[in-house]
Amino acid sequence: MEADNTRVAHALPSPLCIITDRQRAVLPLPHTLQQAVQGGARWIRVREPDLALSAYAALCHLLVEAINNTRVTWSVRPSAYLLLRSVWPELRLGVHLTSFDAPWGATHEEILTGRSVHVGTNARAGIHEDVRREVATEVPKEERAGAAANVDTRTAAGESGVHDERLDYRLLAPVFDTACKPDTLPIGPAAISGLLNMDAAPVIALGGVTAFNAAECLRAGAVGIAVCGGVMESATPHDAASEYLHALGQR
Repeated sequence: MEADNTRVAHALPSPLCIITDRQRAVLPLPHTLQQAVQGGARWIRVREPDLALSAYAALCHLLVEAINNTRVTWSVRPSAYLLLRSVWPELRLGVHLTSFDAPWGATHEEILTGRSVHVGTNARAGIHEDVRREVATEVPKEERAGAAANVDTRTAAGESGVHDERLDYRLLAPVFDTACKPDTLPIGPAAISGLLNMDAAPVIALGGVTAFNAAECLRAGAVGIAVCGGVMESATPHDAASEYLHALGQR
């Protein structure tokens, strides 16, 4: 499907996007997100790539019911969007694409849409191995075989994850050192302006972003940050979310 260049741009729900990882969460995931929302979080991306579609959709239902806040925007897999929309017609619902997903169709032009851009390289094996790691950790479980089969072709073609499509944001990672990918070299805040020069979509910085270095991302041109471990691994997600928002000038 060809990209739709007439798509209406959407304002981002918040400069802070919380990315879920139930396996890293210190508290049960619903409790973690409840507290983060109480701390001011208004944008949640449900990631959980190890879950099959049915289990993923069930988790989304559980989380939406637990948070029960109409001000929260949920960014979900494209394959889960219609399943969730049919049950939650009034939900603030967006779509987040991995760098291996096809462009989101023009029939969904009213939906907040973003895409991951992973451009870090492996310190020992180079970009080829890093792309394979992305397939293993970012692409939903049932879609990995097809994505992995295309890695060699995409790498040989020099694809960096930037597609000719209209997006509301790009999620760029890893900007700083991150514990979840210890062998991956961070690209640094300067890469934010580099991506902006390639594409007009706003950039959200991900990977090792803390309340102390978030301002560096904003100075480099990012419109916001995305965090996972900083909230998932906190025993006080309310305070963690509040500190991030304060660093972003939102509190």
